[in-house]
Amino acid sequence: MVFSEPVFLFAFLPTAMALIMVGGERFTAPMVLLTSLIFYAWGSGAVVTVLIFSIIFNWAYGITIERIRTNTVLMIGVMTNILLLLYFKYSYFISSNIDEAIGTHVSDPFRSVVLPIGISFFVFQAISYLIDIQRGDISAERSLIIFGAYKSFFPQLIAGPIVRFRDVGEDFHRPQISIENISAGVARFVHGLLKKVIIADAAGAISDGCFAVHGADVTITVAWLGALAYAIQIYFDFSAYSDMAIGLGRIFGIRFNENFMRPYSASTVTEFWRRWHISLSTWFRDYVYIPLGGSRKGTIRTYRNLAIVFLVTGLWHGAAWTFMVWGLYHGAFLSFEKMVAGNAASRKKSVVLRIVYLLPVVIIGWIIFRADSLTQAWTFMTNLYALGELGAPLPEPVAAALNPRTVLFFAIGLLIFVAPRGPAIGVWLAQDPTRFRVLSRVPYTAVGLILAGVFVLSSSFSPFLYFRF
Repeated sequence: MVFSEPVFLFAFLPTAMALIMVGGERFTAPMVLLTSLIFYAWGSGAVVTVLIFSIIFNWAYGITIERIRTNTVLMIGVMTNILLLLYFKYSYFISSNIDEAIGTHVSDPFRSVVLPIGISFFVFQAISYLIDIQRGDISAERSLIIFGAYKSFFPQLIAGPIVRFRDVGEDFHRPQISIENISAGVARFVHGLLKKVIIADAAGAISDGCFAVHGADVTITVAWLGALAYAIQIYFDFSAYSDMAIGLGRIFGIRFNENFMRPYSASTVTEFWRRWHISLSTWFRDYVYIPLGGSRKGTIRTYRNLAIVFLVTGLWHGAAWTFMVWGLYHGAFLSFEKMVAGNAASRKKSVVLRIVYLLPVVIIGWIIFRADSLTQAWTFMTNLYALGELGAPLPEPVAAALNPRTVLFFAIGLLIFVAPRGPAIGVWLAQDPTRFRVLSRVPYTAVGLILAGVFVLSSSFSPFLYFRF
């Protein structure tokens, strides 16, 4: 069940809102936990037991860490979470590569391992919780219900943002459910829904058509169209989910931090990563990069730390060589910028730099990220400048994806993509109330719901991209 499905919009969400709001503050956490587990079990079945184990283990272990504050105890808790992730997400990838290398069949037992949806997100939440207790930044939560509600909260459970307990723990104890929060939350949710079903899905249809092409059929047109379409799709898809999650959290009195800040308006890769998937980049900064020494222990170790962080960032997205190369690719550019501009790299502001440097770097990176294999990624990259193939007929999958609707909304997404500063309507609508802002929410929400409803009911189902991570 995903946020853009009719069953979520017209059945689950109204029921969950009624249960959570009617129960009042005292019963908010139990109702959040109940509805969140139902939400997860709806799409995952028996795999919900993995989430339940994670909740109970980390709740109990957090209390243990607070009582026995040693690095050994912390490492056991962190490694338990990492092993959970390794087994479900990476066991088949690792074992199948061993098979290819030495001709064994060690991967056979792992073929049937089912990947729990959102495991990368809820494992990272658990690790941050345990480390923050060890550091003394937070106290261990004594209530299993409160902790379970935080850990399983359905708006952010399966595709983030990665929410830290220190940011929202107080909200789960005393959720501020109010007319203002409901109004702002609904407007933000609708804004995300529009981004998903109108722009992301249109760009996704074109991207899928282009990346269904292989070998000699990949022309300069296919390469550029596929790369641009995917750059638009992944931003509008993922930021849409974040908008919807932030909006839903606000409805229930839980405030999440922003996860995107117009990343394509950045001028450098360093700045891009301060704006893109902020909850993930800050997680790696606080729990991996800084503990490794950050940039405090010499130039060589700084570059080593960046390489480690971005290799793991790539792996976090999935068990594939393409993700690993994508992570190292971004790490290399961050190292280059630190070498050339030092700490000023994140503060560089230049439209020219953005157009001739940042956007091409990011677009090529998205080719690596989206491609089915490194071979396909190389084919697309080498054809970006194959001028001799201009005017070649479009392959059938690409031609089939291009229709008036997809072309129109892809073009709108492209305009926002190239604009120096893309609009932040969703953020503006949810900011502290002014008379004009409050009055603007009503028509925007009403028209948006109608328009989104038309698209949801008339289009085929398209899951969010980050569900598989």
